[in-house]
Amino acid sequence: MDFYVLKKKNELIAIPADEQHCKQYLNNGYFYIDKVAACDERTAISHLQSKYQRSIRIPLLVLAIAIPILLITWWQFTH
Repeated sequence: MDFYVLKKKNELIAIPADEQHCKQYLNNGYFYIDKVAACDERTAISHLQSKYQRSIRIPLLVLAIAIPILLITWWQFTH
């Protein structure tokens, strides 16, 4: 089942993917975040949060690897 994940301030909610129902929430101050396939509302929010956490982890991992390599390369050329 598909869910729309909406946000208002710091509150995330997942509602069944029904455009009319979604428009009511949008009119009440919620913002559309994403459409997620899940079996229930709680799982939909969990999928969305893990998706965004993965998108942050990869650049941080690349940066954590690149900094020591750059430091070692700089040290090799300066000494």
